[in-house]
Amino acid sequence: MSSRSDIAFLWSGLPDYAARCIGHLIEDTNCAVDVIATRPRVPIEGMEESLGQKIHWLDDRQEKISWDKFGLAPPKLLFVSGYAIPAFNSLADQARSLGTSVVLLSDHNWQRTLRQRFLDPIRHRLLINHKFDGLFVPGAAGRVLGEHCGFKPNDICEGLYGADSSLFAPELPLESREKRMLFVGQFIDRKNILGLVSAFRRFSDEHPEWTLDLCGSGPQRDQIEAHPKLIIHDFVQPPELAKLMASSRVLVLPSLEEHWGLVVHEAASSGCALLTTDNVGAGHDLIRPENGIQFPAGDEAAIYGALLELAGWQHEQWVEAGQYSLSVAANFGPKRFTESVKKFQLKLNG
Repeated sequence: MSSRSDIAFLWSGLPDYAARCIGHLIEDTNCAVDVIATRPRVPIEGMEESLGQKIHWLDDRQEKISWDKFGLAPPKLLFVSGYAIPAFNSLADQARSLGTSVVLLSDHNWQRTLRQRFLDPIRHRLLINHKFDGLFVPGAAGRVLGEHCGFKPNDICEGLYGADSSLFAPELPLESREKRMLFVGQFIDRKNILGLVSAFRRFSDEHPEWTLDLCGSGPQRDQIEAHPKLIIHDFVQPPELAKLMASSRVLVLPSLEEHWGLVVHEAASSGCALLTTDNVGAGHDLIRPENGIQFPAGDEAAIYGALLELAGWQHEQWVEAGQYSLSVAANFGPKRFTESVKKFQLKLNG
């Protein structure tokens, strides 16, 4: 078994952004970092290149497992995403027994539901909080929920999510781009893709100069009727998505529920305007009247109204939106992620 590393991550469905953020952490701090993860739902190319080292892949159907299976020792500081995965719990318990500090990674955000108001605080205090020394969340809405569920403010850091600005970046000023709207995500009920398509078809009758690109996959694809201004892309790898965003004016995300929404930060980093429901967690951090519009979730008429409002923006509004998106996007990403990990490291390990 190897000597104890400084930091380790247990990450459920490891996404590309996480590999890039951890890679930046390793490069910036020169810490010894181990990554054990289950694979993402859709295969991503070049994950180990993004990280800069080997990833220890785990089958999430496994239950009890030990660090020595991977030839590793428990780290000094452990971050855990997916605390419901039995194998992760087994590894975390073993690490705690050796004095490892353990931080929970969570992307849930405050939405004022009855469950969040009454049931989650009880569940956290009885079953979860005592197992963790800190909470790592994407942004402000995650912090609010964490404090409501009993974590102390000083034990919470933001910056868990963040696109790599070396990949997601503008190529043209927003006001110079073609009038293209872009949706990125699964074609499922929660994303309200059919509501968006219906609202856009109505909108397109009045504004045929706009197109809508849908990028993703899912069971509702066959329910999307063909339309001359509607373009459907299959799931694309991050470099291709970055090029598509850099040439789009607006990201549209009509989700009924969205814990944070990394795609919102990817779009902001690309200098896009942002059009989302008020249930998208990243809205608290990235969307203001200067660069976007938020509308009530589940309301097709509200989507249509927001599309009309955006189409009426003047040249100066597009200029301001692009600049404002880039300014707020700079608050998140690999650098912010690394700064937060270092704060946990300093607080918990001294």
